[in-house]
Amino acid sequence: MWSLPHFILPAHPGNLLYQPTREVAFSSLEEWFVWDFHESIFLGTVALVVLYTVGVTHWRKKYKLSDTPVSTRQAVTFYGAMVLMYLSLDGPLHHLADELSFAMHMVQHLLLQMVWAPLFILGLPGWLIKPLVQKDWVKRLGRTLTRPLYASMLFQGCIWIWHFPPIYELALTNHPFHIAEHLLFMATAVIFWWVIFSPIEETPRPSHGWQMVFLLLNLAPMKALGLIITVHNELLYTFYSVQPRLWGLTPIGDQRAGGLLMWVVGGLPLWAALAYVFWHLRRKGEPDKGLTGVPHLDAQILARRQAEEALG
Repeated sequence: MWSLPHFILPAHPGNLLYQPTREVAFSSLEEWFVWDFHESIFLGTVALVVLYTVGVTHWRKKYKLSDTPVSTRQAVTFYGAMVLMYLSLDGPLHHLADELSFAMHMVQHLLLQMVWAPLFILGLPGWLIKPLVQKDWVKRLGRTLTRPLYASMLFQGCIWIWHFPPIYELALTNHPFHIAEHLLFMATAVIFWWVIFSPIEETPRPSHGWQMVFLLLNLAPMKALGLIITVHNELLYTFYSVQPRLWGLTPIGDQRAGGLLMWVVGGLPLWAALAYVFWHLRRKGEPDKGLTGVPHLDAQILARRQAEEALG
């Protein structure tokens, strides 16, 4: 039986997984540590940072969104998410993911979908989002998209469709198509994690029990895709067969490393979220009907009920 390094890092003709590719091999830092600067990524990141900063400072006071300023923890979380987004979409990781390595491409996708998206939501104060969902049609759309079933279908469907080899390789060779891929990954990931971390009562979180069911059921699809990619004996994504080798990886070894990342590492954020939900359930118990278990959201709901009772 092959050991794990033998399974994913074959790089010599005596290995059964060896496949001849271009003789060029990148090993030194200078050869692969390339900073790709893309104006669209930089400007998009700056735009989000500016909008957030203006929103939590000037607009909060001007439009009386909240008497309480954004917490330091939320601000640090949001700005950290922006740094992570920029470093994932630009710079050396972008170069590795787009040009050289399927495994690095999976690292990029996992960072955006499983780390950036929840951090982005956790950095948003509810009062900053509320004005965006005041219209009835927006509220209905938001509630529909963030229902656990629909959120799962959008998130998992997006992952599976974009990893279909012809579509995946089209994204690698067509830059606008690749931009669309990343935007869809990020948008569906935000919808997915909104189910767990929604900061507003207009799109309420399900009960703790249903949150845990939601997270457990969503472990299987990504792990299944990662397993299929890992054990496949043929190269699924031929784009990488003509690229220079990176760190001694053959194309099939690189593909298996990427599959292992999806299969094993990709589920860790879901397990972490499951532990977070379980901890809240153990600490506070299941909230009363109509409440979320999130203190600031429940305070808003109870205040609204009291106001309605006073008027009625």
